Amino acid sequence: MSATQSEFRPPRRLRVFAFDPSTGRKAGNRAAREVTISIPYEMDPQPYDQPFIGPSGTYVEVVDIDPASDATYTPVDLNEDKVLFNDGLTPTADNPQFHQQMVYAVVMNTIAVFEEALGRVVQWAPDKYSKTETGEDGTEKTTWHEEFTEKLRLYPHALREANAFYNPAKKSLLFGYFNAPASADGPPAGTTIFTCLSHDIIVHETVHAILDGMHPHFAENSNPDMRALHEAFADIIALFQMFSYPSVLEDQIAKTKGDLSKQNMLGELAQEFGKALGRGHALRNFLGATDEHGNWQPLEPDPTRFYEAEGAHARGSVLVAAVFRAFLTIYKTRVADLFRIASNGSGVLRQGEIDPDLKKRLAAEAAQCARRVMRICIRAMDYVPPVNLDFGAYLRAILTADHDLFPDDKQGYRDAFLEAFASWGILPRQLPVLSIDAMIWPTLTEASEDRIARILLNDPTHDVAPYVVDRERIQGQLGVMLENPRWVLSQIGSGRAMSEEMSVAINRERHIELAEQVKSHGENIAQLLDNELKRLHRKSVVEERGQSRPKISWHSLNTNLLEIGGMRNRLIEYHASSYYKRLLWLVLNTYGTQNLADLIGIETRPDCVPTVRRSSTTGLPSLHVHSVRIAKRIGQRGQLEHEYVIELIQTRRGYLDPEEQADEDVRPPSSADNYRPHDFKYRAGTTFLIDARTYEIRRLIRTPYTITDEAGLEAHRAHLDGEAARPNNAFFEGNSAGAEAAFTDLHRSEDKKDHFG
Repeated sequence: MSATQSEFRPPRRLRVFAFDPSTGRKAGNRAAREVTISIPYEMDPQPYDQPFIGPSGTYVEVVDIDPASDATYTPVDLNEDKVLFNDGLTPTADNPQFHQQMVYAVVMNTIAVFEEALGRVVQWAPDKYSKTETGEDGTEKTTWHEEFTEKLRLYPHALREANAFYNPAKKSLLFGYFNAPASADGPPAGTTIFTCLSHDIIVHETVHAILDGMHPHFAENSNPDMRALHEAFADIIALFQMFSYPSVLEDQIAKTKGDLSKQNMLGELAQEFGKALGRGHALRNFLGATDEHGNWQPLEPDPTRFYEAEGAHARGSVLVAAVFRAFLTIYKTRVADLFRIASNGSGVLRQGEIDPDLKKRLAAEAAQCARRVMRICIRAMDYVPPVNLDFGAYLRAILTADHDLFPDDKQGYRDAFLEAFASWGILPRQLPVLSIDAMIWPTLTEASEDRIARILLNDPTHDVAPYVVDRERIQGQLGVMLENPRWVLSQIGSGRAMSEEMSVAINRERHIELAEQVKSHGENIAQLLDNELKRLHRKSVVEERGQSRPKISWHSLNTNLLEIGGMRNRLIEYHASSYYKRLLWLVLNTYGTQNLADLIGIETRPDCVPTVRRSSTTGLPSLHVHSVRIAKRIGQRGQLEHEYVIELIQTRRGYLDPEEQADEDVRPPSSADNYRPHDFKYRAGTTFLIDARTYEIRRLIRTPYTITDEAGLEAHRAHLDGEAARPNNAFFEGNSAGAEAAFTDLHRSEDKKDHFG
């Protein structure tokens, strides 16, 4: 069922544990033991003639197989009347069917949070496979293909070990269980700890899967911050998700008398899990820690901790602490007036319990702040370079994303973020001025003017006319490509529309052939759209009257396919995006100029270093259009902000031995060398944010170095050299370790005893 159909149904309500079961069992946590959450009603009724599986919807599917026990548990039917009308099964740790309900509900709630912030449907990372064909001349050509991933699979009892992780190869979340050892502060010895009952852990792993669908290269070990960001981002969402539950929030407000900087469960992650491992406290705490005397001490910013941190978890914890500090600053600012009113101006509340009305007001303010902070952090993932991201660039993304949607920052959210990040030593590189305005990513015009200014600074007599970018021409080309793709293909296919630079590199006949290939792909998309729309409207009024709905044809697709995807159907949006990625690649190779390429940080010169991956189609440096996606968000004044996110990536073969790199960099360039043995992949790229109304490139977001910059290649090499000197850890098993190994071992520490790190 599509989201469009489900919008006409009330949300599904399901009960879940708010915290881990043993944490909720404590008498003092009774009020926050469980919560009822509302999620989209997106399940189709299970066919009577097929074996029942589930819960299963359009996004996820629960598969409850327990290999360690050689058992398969009966799936829960959430559409059954007694389950549906009682807000699901009663939360209990000993019922596998409730375990299924728990993972389904929390995963779907996390998906809903992301879709609200991003303004589009969530897509899982596609399945990728290669195909090798032998041509008539006997040469082999390898091509890579992608397939739509319909559902993420959830395995509540996949492992008998203290671990849980996202498996990108199987497109699944695997949750483990284990027996708790004897511990003074943990659950009783022998108690079975199910990671699928930890709200924090479920959200954390779901975020890994969502982020992998958006930015699959973020799992690569290209700099110290890349994999740390994966961990930190998952923790940030897991922490702030808890603030969306009023009963939990009010309970913690009451215990801290509104001061959320004091010790409380909202700043902790995986309490039961950490205590079961003998730590005596939650797995991670971003407010403070207990000292050797048993006294809790607040966590104070320390820039040296970030500079000295090694490994994904240590560095990631600093980023989470910075975001949490920004939240606390914002919250304290927003509730200062409430404290003054309640304390007759002193700011210090009277002894005893907090007033119930004040508690509700403080909880409402905390929830609003937390939702805004969480949405900012999520939206920022559209404002980052597509590869080689560091924490400083993520801060710039946070500030820019919030600035573009909320230009008037009357509450000081951006000031709080900048102050918090700076207090922990997290700042962008190569920025001479520490200000919000300086950190906002530039527009295309600003980037062009900056480049010309640098040229004139070095040589005031230099002719800068060749460096001026024709902004109106670029906007026109982008607009026509998005609004009338069929017309663009007809022009390219005629062989008339080609820049002089591109005509030198690609002959006219080959260009027409490429246009025909993209057109053929468009025809396939038209057929797919027709079939999918028929399925979605098979019970429409038109069909009930016996009338046939007109079939979509290729000739009628002179419209914006991404807007058709705006129906919020994941399959349609995936194929519309796939089509535009092919079309944009063709447009860039038709109308592109070296001037524009230099400005956006893309290498197109035929004679650039041979280790840069070459296109087997054009022979030029390969340009991978990673994404063309749409985002619709509600702005500060209630207006709809509508933009396109485009990501371009280039790849280069890297070698740990500089001499070997030098030898490879003098070989004759050839696409046949793309898969020559190498030690690592060095990547660079650019993200565009395009205004959907004017087609202006409103933001130009580049990696610090281009694909031919030796400084960037050396920085990547130096990072891997440093990693190789350290023992294997949660996120490192050699320079060539793939994403699957990275996520599988992400939650194992160096001594292999503590998991879900």
